[in-house]
Amino acid sequence: MTTIVLLMAMALTSPQETPSQEKPRVPKDSIELILTGCLKGRVLAVSDVRATDVQRSPDVRARTFRLAGKGDVMKDVKREDHHLVEVTGIVKRSALTENGVRIGKGISVSGGRPVAGSGGLPSPGDSVPVFDVQSLRLRSTSCGG
Repeated sequence: MTTIVLLMAMALTSPQETPSQEKPRVPKDSIELILTGCLKGRVLAVSDVRATDVQRSPDVRARTFRLAGKGDVMKDVKREDHHLVEVTGIVKRSALTENGVRIGKGISVSGGRPVAGSGGLPSPGDSVPVFDVQSLRLRSTSCGG
């Protein structure tokens, strides 16, 4: 009887281990975003963006990202091909800046902001930023309208 009481007392006083549901830490050189857009293979054509916290997020509408992530998330990406999805993840801040082409000391030439509807899939020579996917959610079964 004493053994049972002792075991119950130890069970009640020992720290309970709970599974950690905390988000992974976002590196200082990256930003966490929630993107909504159309999936075409592993490429996401963004139609809407919002930051996951109160910080100001960069404007990445009308841009494309190459999606990367763990195996189970990438299976979801493959399954939701050609669907409108909401994707949560991180991207490097440096991938969001458009530096242009340097033509001299302190001089660079860059194009204007992208125009919605002018894109689609990027050409193979374009540098497409990588978006590390943490979660994916289906928003619509089609990308139109």
